[in-house]
Amino acid sequence: MNLGILARRPVVTLNVNDHCRRAAQLMNEFHFRHLPVVDDEVPVGMISERNLLSAIGWWGNSPKHPDTPISNWAERLPVSEIMSTPLFCLVSDDTPDKAARLMLNKKISAVPLVGQGRILDIVTDTDFLHCCAGQSAWQHQKVIEHMTAHVFQVPPHEPIRAAWHLMRDKQIRHLVVTTNDVLMGVLSDRDLLAGITWDAARPDGIQNQVRHIMTTRIATIKPEATVSEAAQRMIDWKIGALPVADNGNLMGIITETDLLKVFLKEMAES
Repeated sequence: MNLGILARRPVVTLNVNDHCRRAAQLMNEFHFRHLPVVDDEVPVGMISERNLLSAIGWWGNSPKHPDTPISNWAERLPVSEIMSTPLFCLVSDDTPDKAARLMLNKKISAVPLVGQGRILDIVTDTDFLHCCAGQSAWQHQKVIEHMTAHVFQVPPHEPIRAAWHLMRDKQIRHLVVTTNDVLMGVLSDRDLLAGITWDAARPDGIQNQVRHIMTTRIATIKPEATVSEAAQRMIDWKIGALPVADNGNLMGIITETDLLKVFLKEMAES
């Protein structure tokens, strides 16, 4: 298999002169976490949900314009000022294990596939879920062998800004929301971006607790489930992480990155 076969989503790009709110709108519309940035069709950078959240925050107002609605200055801030560079690219004939290794080493979640200086496709860590869903022996390894046992948790009334700071500082994309050890929801980068109050200049009066924007329709997985079952559940639910629970007890979390590591280990040993 080559990367051209693995890539499964349409390519949506931003121009270097597009503004940050345009990037957020496209991410929400297409449910993408990453958008390549091009200059006259030449790829020059990548914008992620994390880039936008770092620049905009949740309802954080501009330090230069403290009384200006977020939309006003976000529509003047070009993506070229906050995009990630350098842009790491591969070609369609490269192998999946090469892309997986690049993603893990560089801590990135998407790699454009280029040809003749233009983006032809894009491969993300979500695409690798399809490599993990199957009936091979390695795909029947147990979730408990690969999950992260230490789960960062917040209560539903946690201020969103505090939750975002925790996610940023710990370099994680998901927080589990609990009350008295009962699973109440999951908060993701996508929830944070969708929850931005664009017309707000200040947080006064804005609903600003995690419970207002968290995902409450929760998919979980048992620790004895297989890697394949976890991957398929993420595909079906279009999510990037699953809390691991047994008889209502939270035991850990397994993410797309965890499954990417499983895939790469198998490729290295085969």
